[in-house]
Amino acid sequence: MSDLQERADDPSDDNDERLIELLDRYVDTLHDANDASRSELLSHHAELADFLGCLDALDSLAISQKPGFSKKPDFSNDVPLPELPLSQQPTLIEPSGRPPPTGDGTPHAVLPGGGVVQEFGKYRLEAEIGRGGMGVVYRARQTDLDRVVAVKMILSSRLASRDEVQRFYAEAKAAAAVKHPNIVGIHEVGQVHGQHYFAMDYVAGQSLAQLLRGGPMASDKAAECVVLVARAVHFLHEHNIVHRDLKPSNILIDEDGIPYVTDFGLAKVFSGDSAHTQTGTIVGTPSYMSPEQAAGRSADISPQSDVYSLGAILYELLCGRPPFRERTPLDTLVQVLEGEPTIITRVNPLVPRELELICLRCLEKDPRNRYASAAELADDLERHLRREPIQAQPPGVFHAVRRWVRREPALVSRLAGLGVAAVIVQAAYLYSRALNDVGYHLQIMSILGAWAVASFLFQRLLHREPWADTARFAWAAADAALLTLLLSTTCRHAPQGPVPYAPLGPLLIGYPLLVAASGMFFRVRLVWFMTAACLLSYAVLLIFHPEQREPPHYPIIFCAVLGVLGVIVAYQVYRVRVLSRYFDRQQLP
Repeated sequence: MSDLQERADDPSDDNDERLIELLDRYVDTLHDANDASRSELLSHHAELADFLGCLDALDSLAISQKPGFSKKPDFSNDVPLPELPLSQQPTLIEPSGRPPPTGDGTPHAVLPGGGVVQEFGKYRLEAEIGRGGMGVVYRARQTDLDRVVAVKMILSSRLASRDEVQRFYAEAKAAAAVKHPNIVGIHEVGQVHGQHYFAMDYVAGQSLAQLLRGGPMASDKAAECVVLVARAVHFLHEHNIVHRDLKPSNILIDEDGIPYVTDFGLAKVFSGDSAHTQTGTIVGTPSYMSPEQAAGRSADISPQSDVYSLGAILYELLCGRPPFRERTPLDTLVQVLEGEPTIITRVNPLVPRELELICLRCLEKDPRNRYASAAELADDLERHLRREPIQAQPPGVFHAVRRWVRREPALVSRLAGLGVAAVIVQAAYLYSRALNDVGYHLQIMSILGAWAVASFLFQRLLHREPWADTARFAWAAADAALLTLLLSTTCRHAPQGPVPYAPLGPLLIGYPLLVAASGMFFRVRLVWFMTAACLLSYAVLLIFHPEQREPPHYPIIFCAVLGVLGVIVAYQVYRVRVLSRYFDRQQLP
């Protein structure tokens, strides 16, 4: 790699940038095990030949993304490997991506989709059926008992860290500790030539996530599904296990439509050693994790955390999407912590009000306001299915207002700002002649009213995905324009006298407030846009009201402060976005 580094660092080489781009493309073909693209790239760019030795060595360490085995380097980690007879050692994929021949020289059978039938101890792996952040699952035939099972392995194979191995075995231990008709059972756990695995029941069918690709479920069918899952989850809780990663992809649906809970990779035994997850560590899938999980408060995770996840699953069954799903995991976490889901009947008007109340009770921010157990949730769903009165009740006025505030933070902040502006205007002119000017007050109230109506309209557009981004920028421009119109109207009614009266002193705070509020959307470009709109609007105000330029250094100081504020807010949002991109690249543990 020293040769490569010297070439990349040599400022005299005009082709460095192009060479690095070609190397990046070549590495991508290695990661994708795309032999055809790699050969074509080499045939057109002979200069890559100097680096093939180094890159092919790196290729031997890469993990294949194709169906079948991961590529395995010829070295072991610090996990002790047992000595196994040759018949139980796994068949490996060669660096070329092609399976080696069998003992008699015949190749292994190729599976549909490019997989390869492989012997793995006493299991014959037939096809990859699932892949997650830590493991890969194969449909396999157990040769000694001649039965079909599912075999899960650590995705990183023998490169797995000790923590990954411990977590893998913790999943197997948690799943093996319970026996329930709606929980996937574990048969055995072990390792073959350093490849850790466990075998479990094979559920012929599809996951709930795959089933949801066809759209929302019928209300009663969704309730029936969650009842069975909730009963299984309550069984886990009775054995002091919190699943912590309940989501549609971890619920398997067999050919008869019966759900099965699986994937205990994040399960926590809450009556024993709870130090498995440190405080501050976020575990789970953002769209389905509870607020206490999203905040990293591991000590607060309890059975009510799984109740929240069950509510998120029910929400998706009814609406076709989870309660919170933003563009990035970090944005989703923020919504889980601070937002409120869209009212179900707005998304799907066919959902009964009672089922909506049950779902929203599960999704309460405070665990104490949720169902006390998964069994209580199942009982309430069964009452609904029998058309009996349910336990969940509509929220009170205070609770409903609080939900609305969390559901529409941008709108609430605008309305609050308008209220403050109205108070400032009244206070500024409390003892002035303008107090008796009915026309002036009608103008002020008309502007504030138009601003409020515009805010409601823009908030509605935010809920329409194709218009969301455009609505944010249009809303920012409208805020700056309406504030400038308000200030201009105030200037026109300033009292005259030997000492000019400048009523804009307290009201100019509106521009910095708009810049700061734009950061709530976590968009760097939006912050810059709002800062520019406020500076431009203030400049227009000074042009039409030259009396506001005195003394001349005041406008300069104000513009400088406004620009600095925009830079600070934009930089803070940029730092959040960088963290968000990190979450995009790294799956949550």
